[in-house]
Amino acid sequence: MKILLLDLGKIIRGGQRQVFYLARRLMQSPDFEPLVVVPKKAPLTPLLEEAGIPFLTLPTSSDFNPLNIFKLSRIIATHQPAVVHTNDAKGASLAALAKKMLGDFKLVHSRRVSYRLKPGWSKNKYLAGDALVAVSQEICDVLIDSGIPAEKTHTFHSGIDAEMYSTDKHWHPVLTVGAVGALSTQKGFEVLIDALAELKKDTTMPDWQCLIAGDGPLFQELKVKADALGLAESILFLGYRDSREVLPEIDVLTIPSVDGEGSNAVIKEGWASATPVITSDLPSNLELVTHEHDGLVFRNRDAKELATAISRIVNDSQLAKNLVKNGSGTCKKFTDKAMADKYMALYRRLMS
Repeated sequence: MKILLLDLGKIIRGGQRQVFYLARRLMQSPDFEPLVVVPKKAPLTPLLEEAGIPFLTLPTSSDFNPLNIFKLSRIIATHQPAVVHTNDAKGASLAALAKKMLGDFKLVHSRRVSYRLKPGWSKNKYLAGDALVAVSQEICDVLIDSGIPAEKTHTFHSGIDAEMYSTDKHWHPVLTVGAVGALSTQKGFEVLIDALAELKKDTTMPDWQCLIAGDGPLFQELKVKADALGLAESILFLGYRDSREVLPEIDVLTIPSVDGEGSNAVIKEGWASATPVITSDLPSNLELVTHEHDGLVFRNRDAKELATAISRIVNDSQLAKNLVKNGSGTCKKFTDKAMADKYMALYRRLMS
């Protein structure tokens, strides 16, 4: 069965890694033949080339560019996939337009953020899908509440390849707190910086530093905030770094997301790298983390509570060890194989 995976992302984030994981698993199955379609110079291209996964490119990353519409329609007409599976909002638009013109394939959309669908095309492009996959139950509930028929929806949490992550730590002379992710409003890094300011007052804490790995529109704003709070020498802004490079450097991993979260990959990467995890209590995060079992949970946007959670882990070595041990066990539920198996079963149902 031919599966066309479409992604118009211009940077490597969690959704793009899911496309790669899924395509790689489809390649390993005798029942499926994947074809990935991405924009020219997409950062996903080197991963696809290295793994030998077939791919084709579109002229741009735009959903309404006539050249893209024409090129995708030609690709679909030539390769005749049984299923076109989109993995981002722009890809959903582009494939929905192709569906209206060609209409001879099943259309699957993956939705990775928990924002409501706006009226009009934002909603109609998802209604054009034969199946909608939410990467958390929260997102699934939002889709249904936005008017998507419940019978079209499914919840498949994103997965990771835990074998790609090392559990060996590169110990620093000082304790290292860390965070990984795009420097955008939804990721809540301003909450982390406020928490670190609180941590400066904690006399039980050893000397510490914080590594923030990521790039995005808030880069300069967050640096200015850190400077204003007297944290310039305590926080290292690394820019974009692959999480696999950064996690071995981190003793405590924080995920301070404030809204819009899907199935957070960094939580699973923390588990895979034997790092104690602290996360905000967004509903999608609570679908993954059980408080005081495989992570600590703090109230969303509550910087003081985040600071307290960091201090707890640092000052209670047994708690830290338990979180790491239990996190490793939980991580086994969220593998790339488990995720891909669910999609393959969905493709078969759609074509039966």
